Amino acid sequence: MIDPRAVVESAARELLRALSALPVAPRVRVASADGRVACLIQVWGGDHVMPTATSKRRKRATGGRDECRADILAVVTAAGQARTQKEIVRELKLAGKAHGPGTVVKALADLTTSGVLVNPRDKKGYRLAEWRRNKTPSLFD
Repeated sequence: MIDPRAVVESAARELLRALSALPVAPRVRVASADGRVACLIQVWGGDHVMPTATSKRRKRATGGRDECRADILAVVTAAGQARTQKEIVRELKLAGKAHGPGTVVKALADLTTSGVLVNPRDKKGYRLAEWRRNKTPSLFD
């Protein structure tokens, strides 16, 4: 029976011999498949740290949370009254906006920190800072 590890190690040694003849160590990642077997080969300079997936991770498109903040403001403005986090997430979902709950929470925190929204501890939810709270009528009014 063929030992798969021995086959791979032999191929790796052969590959390294061929690549060591190059003037500069390549930095490359190649994936290939043939029937039931697939492999990933990653090559980097021996004097460097092995590259990881996080170093190659694609940056998220900029403005994702900016769009979420704008959508939240649209929801609160259209409602004309305070909205809880749960109501905001539900209304965004109903509007077809693809913001996850975590993104919404972070965007709400950004909007609150910047002073655009306020969320007093009255359990009524987030509202625009420019909205004045309704005064409770006084006995003398």
